[in-house]
Amino acid sequence: MILLLFYMGILAALLSMFACSILYHRLFREEVEQNLADECRVLARSYDNLDSVIGLQTFASETFRITLISENGTVLFESDAHVLEMQNHFNRPEIQQAFQSGEGKDTRYSDTIGTEDYYYALLLEDGNVLRVSVEANSIFALFEKSIFFLLVMFLVIIMISVIVSTRLTENLLSPIRKIPKLLQKQEFSQEKDEIYPELLPLINEICYQRDKQKDMRQEFTANVSHELKTPLTSISGYAELIASGMATKEDAQEFAGKIHQESTRLLTLISDIIRLSELDMSGDVSMQDEINLHEIAEECRMQLSHTAQQRGIQISVSGRSEIFIGNRLEIYELVYHLTDNAVRYNRDNGNVDILISDRKLIVADTGIGIPEEHRTRIFERFYRVDKSRSRATGGTGLGLSIVRHVAEHHHAQITVNSTVHVGTEMIIAFENSHKL
Repeated sequence: MILLLFYMGILAALLSMFACSILYHRLFREEVEQNLADECRVLARSYDNLDSVIGLQTFASETFRITLISENGTVLFESDAHVLEMQNHFNRPEIQQAFQSGEGKDTRYSDTIGTEDYYYALLLEDGNVLRVSVEANSIFALFEKSIFFLLVMFLVIIMISVIVSTRLTENLLSPIRKIPKLLQKQEFSQEKDEIYPELLPLINEICYQRDKQKDMRQEFTANVSHELKTPLTSISGYAELIASGMATKEDAQEFAGKIHQESTRLLTLISDIIRLSELDMSGDVSMQDEINLHEIAEECRMQLSHTAQQRGIQISVSGRSEIFIGNRLEIYELVYHLTDNAVRYNRDNGNVDILISDRKLIVADTGIGIPEEHRTRIFERFYRVDKSRSRATGGTGLGLSIVRHVAEHHHAQITVNSTVHVGTEMIIAFENSHKL
């Protein structure tokens, strides 16, 4: 920021100096030409009262040159040299203009001495042309003479620009640099802490989100502890009965099955927690896989077919998928969890229909449905509509949270349609995903 202001100051100084020099030289040139024309007209009126052309010498000076040219271009008088040494002036631009329109002017630059000669010519009544001229420094000569002053001024402008830009930047950033310290305070005041009024909504929003995240972490920790405690308590209880010898052979076999069941549930829960944490932490997800929803849905159907058949549930896949770009692993997890939920919360001998239409996935079941008051919260971690049924079916309460994360990564829209005791329809639209 400081360097940018510094460079802008230098550029502004250079442009200002260049523009001022050009403007000054233009005004100076116009002023010289106007004065030269006025003096030539005054001299022309005095010319008629002179006894001879030699009298023109009295009006000349070292810086003001007078020349009288005849109709054929012969120099009749020259204040700065002898007329016999002068060349014919008929082809000079200002002389040509004077013969044609009554007056003429021209400016000629001398590379040798770095000056500009301004000429003005006026056609007299006797047919001769009266020409006057002055010599002035060119813009390059002016620059050369004032180069030291310009360099000093340039350095002063740079120093002032650096000092001012540094102080302005420091004053501008000072309230912003205070934000981290302010966020650590429970209370802060705009006037006392010198906060920009425009920053207050941002600071308040950060504080709100921080407190919200803190509450969510605490709630998540409590939920994880509770969810882990339940299967561990069961495992510990069954193991204690077996170890104490209180369980019969038949009971021990049953308890071992319970321990295996709770262990599997525990492993699934831990796996979902780890995966959810990975999704939370993954900033840039690779989105370079070709996604075929129909193909992935068939894989999920085959994976869950055994579980579904145990309860007489039929899983069907239909439709045609439009290929798009995304992360195949995440899309598989999304389809798997939606289908797994449709099986878990379905009725016996029910149906799970997976319909693919272009880049839209629809998973419909004939299960228990979701009451309207619960639909906005079903994607929260560990949120269950029916806690007892969820645990009985082995659900972790994290499946739909994973679905939500994957949908967000792929900029997909989720729509939930459900009727209690009729069924639920989950619609995932990948309309904003990159088409192949």
